[in-house]
Amino acid sequence: MERIEVDGGDIRYRFDGSGPSLVLLTTLSGTWMRQLPVLTRHFRVLTYDMRGFGESVSDTGFPANAEHADDLAVLFDRLDIDRAAVIGMSHGGLVAQHFAAKHSERLSGLGLVATFAAPHGPTSLLLRMLNGFLDRGDLAGFWEVLKSMLFSAAGAPALLRREKALRRAMFDQYDVDSLGSIYRQAIEHDSRTWLGDPGCPTLVVGGAEDILFPPVLTEELADLVPGARTELLPAAHIPPVEAFRPFNDLVVETFGRAS
Repeated sequence: MERIEVDGGDIRYRFDGSGPSLVLLTTLSGTWMRQLPVLTRHFRVLTYDMRGFGESVSDTGFPANAEHADDLAVLFDRLDIDRAAVIGMSHGGLVAQHFAAKHSERLSGLGLVATFAAPHGPTSLLLRMLNGFLDRGDLAGFWEVLKSMLFSAAGAPALLRREKALRRAMFDQYDVDSLGSIYRQAIEHDSRTWLGDPGCPTLVVGGAEDILFPPVLTEELADLVPGARTELLPAAHIPPVEAFRPFNDLVVETFGRAS
């Protein structure tokens, strides 16, 4: 991975492929393992670990999500990206909303995947329950509950067969403090009063069987953005992993045309 210094630390990133610029935004860049082989044939794709996570260093603790959005704007400047489509998943979707609110002029497209405008109902209860495991320092219990929400019933057998590998790729780089930063901010997130029209094509994707962030939250988020396209894929909380083929097709169709 390459490195760029930013205020408060540095960002480790990859910028691969050719074509219009596309940012795949999650806490850890490894989430996009099933996207990069396809999407780098259509886009120049930027992936990176957010500051304070993975291989990216923060000297000032874990940033707020609005600060993560400003870090992305710095990456745009340093990498000479004028505009790009930004696709944020889960925690990355919360950061992408801040980026759209603060830096909409840098967007050629916006994708919000498995995320929400505000947690309420069962989602609020589940987030607080998960955060309770973190308050008690119980990472093992946290994982046992979280993994039950990651895949649909159809995808669960594959999850269980590959659980050790998936845990290494998607979970073992976290600790109680880093997860606490993510989940406390998720509990407090509410973009219903400040997320407006980003002025670009917007795609909102949810998992039809997502227990953590169910379709009602996907639709509520899409309603905040005029003209947003909503898609529910046959998946639970991580459509880019469980339903990678239709997800990749959606990205190429929506943002290849938009860029």
